Amino acid sequence: MRVIKSDSSGIYAYQKYFKHLQANGLGVVLWQMLPTGKRQVFQSKLNSFHFESNLLHFELPAGVSVSLELALFVYSDFGPFIFKTTLTEVRETGLSAVIPTEIKVLDTSDASADVPESAKFGGQLGGMTSRPAERIDQGPMRVKSMGERTARDQEFLNAEFDSVSLDDEDKLFAEKRESPRARFKEDKFVKVQTLESEVLQILKLFDLSRGGMGFITLEPQLFPKGSKILIVGFEGFNLDDPLIAEVMSQRAVDEHQIEFKIGCKFDQGQD
Repeated sequence: MRVIKSDSSGIYAYQKYFKHLQANGLGVVLWQMLPTGKRQVFQSKLNSFHFESNLLHFELPAGVSVSLELALFVYSDFGPFIFKTTLTEVRETGLSAVIPTEIKVLDTSDASADVPESAKFGGQLGGMTSRPAERIDQGPMRVKSMGERTARDQEFLNAEFDSVSLDDEDKLFAEKRESPRARFKEDKFVKVQTLESEVLQILKLFDLSRGGMGFITLEPQLFPKGSKILIVGFEGFNLDDPLIAEVMSQRAVDEHQIEFKIGCKFDQGQD
C-alpha cells in the first residue's frame, strides 16, 4: 500500500484517478458507520470533481439516507484505492464531499476487480465512526477506582467485565497478564474522546479487561502511544465518570494496513 497526498507531488495522481472514474462512469463503493455500529454501504458514481472548490460530487441512489455529520468512506477498484472524506451537502439525487488530503492505494492483488466483491470489501472495513459532539464536561480529571464510582456505573461495568469470556488463544497467555483480555464473539462499540479534540469517536471494541481494553480505528494517528484518552461510554450507555486510559500500543489488524488496533491501559484497574 502507498499513500498519495493532495499536495503538489500528488495532485496529478488525484487528477488521473478522478478523471478516469468520471470519464468511464465507473462505480465506487461509499459507506458510513452509523452510531448504532451498523454500516450504511451503497454503490455510486463520481459525477464531477473541482480542485478550485476542493469538492467531489457523487450520485446518491434513491432511498439511501446519508448523514452530513458522519464521515464518508470511498473505495474504488480502479487503483484500487480508498479514502475518507467529509460531506458538505446532501441533495435528493447527489452529495458533495471534500477532496481528501490523502488517498491509500492498495496492491492490485488486495481487492477483486468486480463491483460486488468491492462492495463486500468496503462493507468489511472500518469499525469506527466519528460525529461532532460537545465535549462532555468532566471537570478536573481524577482517576476513580471501581469502589468510588456511582452505583449505576458499577453495575454496568461489572456486568461488562464479567460477561466476557476468554477465547482459547488468550487462555494460553492469561497467566502472563495482570488482567487477561477477552475478545467478543459479536461486535461491540465504545465511545472514546481524546484530550485534544471535541469529536466523539464510536469505535469497535476489540478486547476488554479490568486493566485495559483494545479498539479498532482507521485513524491511528489520533491515538499516539503514551497519550491519554477518555472512555465515556459503551454503545447506548454513557458513564457518569469516564475511564481514563493511556495508549500503550498500535498494530495493524488487516493485510491492507487500514484498520489498526489501539491497546490501552486504564490509569487505575477497575477491580
